[in-house]
Order: sequence, then structure tokens, then C-alpha cells
Amino acid sequence: MTTRLIAGVALAVATFGLLGCSSYPSSYGLDAGSATLVRQTCNQIMGLRTGPEFEACGGSLADTVRSLQDANLTLQADQACAQQGLARGTAEQAKCVVTFRRAAQSPVLVNAADVATVPAAEPWQSYFSMTQSQQAERAELSCAQVGLHPATNGFWNCVSDLRHSIVNIRPDTMP
Repeated sequence: MTTRLIAGVALAVATFGLLGCSSYPSSYGLDAGSATLVRQTCNQIMGLRTGPEFEACGGSLADTVRSLQDANLTLQADQACAQQGLARGTAEQAKCVVTFRRAAQSPVLVNAADVATVPAAEPWQSYFSMTQSQQAERAELSCAQVGLHPATNGFWNCVSDLRHSIVNIRPDTMP
């Protein structure tokens, strides 16, 4: 599957050079190669050129590409954590996966050996004094701590529900 994705991206990049970038300004929050592949698919396979239908197609396919990239990242994290001898289904393994994923998504490149290390306990800090990124990470680590794995929908529902419930309990943060 990875080989097909790489081949598809290579084809998309070549086509992108021929078409020029000015006719397709949206990146859908993807890297250039993936965004080009999405636009090309909507154009050449779905038969859409411009307009809201084209953008809806692009948005939908971009969501799918992000899901595939996310699943691949989680698989890599699983493998790295398993190499440490962490048993699947344990809180330590789930927290290792969260830490690996977050470090891999960080704009600062980190040594791969450091990424897969089980995280040390973070010092206590008020949730409301944290940045949004820190809040998100703590929510992810909390859901991992109770045994949910980032590869499951339950994990992401836990994260969303946890963050939503904390924000909505405070009257000064309600809309």
C-alpha cells in the first residue's frame, strides 16, 4: 500500500508541475504531494473542475488521506513501543504510542530512539495554565492511562469528551 501511495504521489507531483499551482490553490491542510493527489483525483477521476462540488470532493478525500496517514503513524508508534517490550493493552504502551505520535507530528525533529521512550510523569500543572497543545496532549495521555489505545475510536471519543466536559463545566468559558 505504501508503494502505491508513493507512486501515486510521484505521479501527482509530475502532473502538478504540468498543470501549475495557480489553478488549484487549496492544500486542504495536506502536504503538497498529497494535496495534488487529492485535487487530481477530484478532477481526473470524479470529473470535477471547480466550484463547491470540487471543494467538497477535495475536503472529503483529504479527510481520508489524513485518516490513512494517522493510521500509518499509529502503526509506526505501535511497532516502536513493542520494540521496547511494552505489552499491547497496557497503559504504559498506550502512553508510549501517544508520546511517539505527538513527537512525530512536532515540527522539531527528535531522535527516533527518544521518541519511543515511555514518558516520565509530567509535573503537575493547572489545565487552565497550559497551552491548547499541552491540554490536548494531557487529554490524550489521560485516555491512554485508562487503557484506551490511539488506534481506536473510543480513544478519540474519550479525548474529545474529556476536553469538552472540562471547558463546558466552567461558566466563564461557555459560549
